[in-house]
Amino acid sequence: MRSIRTVIVIAVIAALVLPLALPLAQTYEPGALLQGTAAADSGRSSLQVVAHPDDDLLFMSPDLLRGIARGRNTVTVYLTAGEAVAGLEDDRNPVGYIEDRERGVRAAYAWVAGFRDHWRRETTSLGGVRVAVDTLVERPQIKLVFARLPDGGDPRADGGRNALTRLWTDRSGAACVHAIASGPACLSRADVLGMLRAAIRTFRPAVLRSLDPAPPAGRRPDHPDHVAAARFADEAAPADIEVISYSGYPITSLPPNLDLAEREVKRRAFALYRRHDYRVAGPGYDAWIGRMYRSPAGRGPA
Repeated sequence: MRSIRTVIVIAVIAALVLPLALPLAQTYEPGALLQGTAAADSGRSSLQVVAHPDDDLLFMSPDLLRGIARGRNTVTVYLTAGEAVAGLEDDRNPVGYIEDRERGVRAAYAWVAGFRDHWRRETTSLGGVRVAVDTLVERPQIKLVFARLPDGGDPRADGGRNALTRLWTDRSGAACVHAIASGPACLSRADVLGMLRAAIRTFRPAVLRSLDPAPPAGRRPDHPDHVAAARFADEAAPADIEVISYSGYPITSLPPNLDLAEREVKRRAFALYRRHDYRVAGPGYDAWIGRMYRSPAGRGPA
């Protein structure tokens, strides 16, 4: 049997530690972590257009994560499948890797929203283009749209690498690429623009987010897929919608500018994603967690 002195000591320690432990436990909730941040929350619906599953988590956050945590209507369109060289430089199944990355962003969004990682998938048509749409069951205003065009690093795409960039630059309509595991259609520049315009009409966001369509040249140029996706988004955006652009890889050399709460939510969200992405490696990812920079390329509604 414990002595009275031991019981008293345990009680004193509990009295001292418990008040400290409760706030720490609360910080596991994204909403609690972001509640005290100074950044404004517009309270408006948003649609993100990115190249790869993870661009939104790394370069548009915490803006994106704050909106999700506060219950805003949020739709993200991923133009490429992000398969890169899976199955070429290793023995991974590229389609399996694509599904893993999609699983990762679903897990991250569900955690930030505060609901179970339970999604409903349907295949639908946006502007005549077949896409997969995942809806968070307990928060159906959150949707993820996967177009699954080939990643720029994949030489197996029609015409080789940089498929999205080639589609953007081809104004003749002659170039087309097949989406991965999404049907027989060969998609052109006009098809991608039509799909994005249909997404904007369907989901009616007040804010459109993309990466920088004209990033500065420097020691760390942005990924060609990031630039092409941003240019598609900018071209598709109607005049009456606000467009917010974010810097991608170039932020690596800029000073960290997120507070501790913002970094913690971003770190935890990305940690859920990276469990499903075997190719996440290198110091760049850690650098991006502490940074988010809007670029001057954005514009307000006309």
